[in-house]
Amino acid sequence: MKLTLTKALLVFSALFLLTTACRKKDAPLPDNLAQFETTEQGMDAATTSITVKIKLTRATDKDIPVTIGLTNTGVEYTTDYTTTPAATSNTLVLTVLSGSSETSFTVNKAAGALFYGDEKIDFTINSTGSPVIIGTNKQFALSFAELIATQSSIVGDGGGATYGNKIFFDLSANTQVPVQRTKWDFGFYTGTDDFRVILNSSVGMMAKQLDKNDLNAVTAADTAGFSTDVIFNQNDPQTSALAYIDYPSGDLTKTAIAAVSATADDNKVYIINRGKGIGSPAPDRGWKKIRVIRNAAGGYTLQHADIAATTFSTVDIAKDEAYFFKYISVENGAVDVEPKKDKWDIAWTYFSNMANFGGGNVPYLYQDVILQNRNVEAVMIETTTKTYEAFAEADIASLTFKTSQATIGSTWRGVGPDFSPLVYDNRFYVIKDVDNNYYKLRFTAMTKDGVRGFPAFEYALVKKGS
Repeated sequence: MKLTLTKALLVFSALFLLTTACRKKDAPLPDNLAQFETTEQGMDAATTSITVKIKLTRATDKDIPVTIGLTNTGVEYTTDYTTTPAATSNTLVLTVLSGSSETSFTVNKAAGALFYGDEKIDFTINSTGSPVIIGTNKQFALSFAELIATQSSIVGDGGGATYGNKIFFDLSANTQVPVQRTKWDFGFYTGTDDFRVILNSSVGMMAKQLDKNDLNAVTAADTAGFSTDVIFNQNDPQTSALAYIDYPSGDLTKTAIAAVSATADDNKVYIINRGKGIGSPAPDRGWKKIRVIRNAAGGYTLQHADIAATTFSTVDIAKDEAYFFKYISVENGAVDVEPKKDKWDIAWTYFSNMANFGGGNVPYLYQDVILQNRNVEAVMIETTTKTYEAFAEADIASLTFKTSQATIGSTWRGVGPDFSPLVYDNRFYVIKDVDNNYYKLRFTAMTKDGVRGFPAFEYALVKKGS
């Protein structure tokens, strides 16, 4: 019996779908590699311990043992340093737990140990459990001195498609510090010249001032209309809402919360939209009312409560010159977020930015934004002017560096013709750090295995600080 054209097409479609499904199902996954997160790192005199990570290409579905060999130069185990977990016969045995894609160990300086700067430990991945195999970065060198990295490449741990982390990078130390971006709510400026409070810009927080300075006198009635006003509305952003976020440049005179006055009665109550959490869809983090005053110790006191509460909690925040900001969570109190101010250069993050769609600037949330530290300067170079490979120390003098924290911002990436993530290859950046080291840096990827949240870049030292 002959098939009709319609029946033939249906049979062909079914066979095509079945064949395609089989091919997708049977396609082998790429090798799952175990390798060090970076190949070298240093411990300066002030650092007492350091954590070293071994990462897999992807999460494993069973426990994977990893053995690490130690080779000492100028140091002895126990006498000068120890590790957690402990090593036996210069061998560390670690486990990547099922469902995870990394493991780590910590190197601890021994109390009273003296270092002269030429001591180091070489770590080598000697074996891994099947089916994981050893990757290219199988060796890691730890020096007991401050490291000025001359060149490196880094894949940032941004937490994947829900961009769950903010990552702080220290170029000279060749390190990254990922911090869950919902960990904090407010940052308190520690400089002696001003009293300023910033919002967590990586979750879309907003703050609106009320004409009241008694937290207990504020009720739900004071927030009428805020649910449509004090909010990041990506579908219909409003120019008026720009006043409720911190200005994207990082200018401390343009924060949503006004400078904290020495006169307590001048410090008003703010209604806080805590923005969105991590997930798809991202959950709401809720609302709070807060008030900030100066305290007798020369720091801050944060008062905070739920909108309808008739009592409030307080947290005192001391200034600390080793940091630019000290961070507070309304749920957990003081939390560690940024590294010390001379221990990071740039950060990758989800960010409360602004955009202009024709009617003026409006608040708009951006993914894959690069921010620079307050003591760092940066400038973009187009490759039509000078290629990355050709850029050298002699080219620095002609550059005009910028101090806005969003100098790099989102200028390094866009979307391709098919709306897929795109890293621009016609530009790179020169970064001057706090120690006057000049680095050239170019971005190489914003995805890993097709998933956003893993920014990658390479960099090289152009001029060492003196």
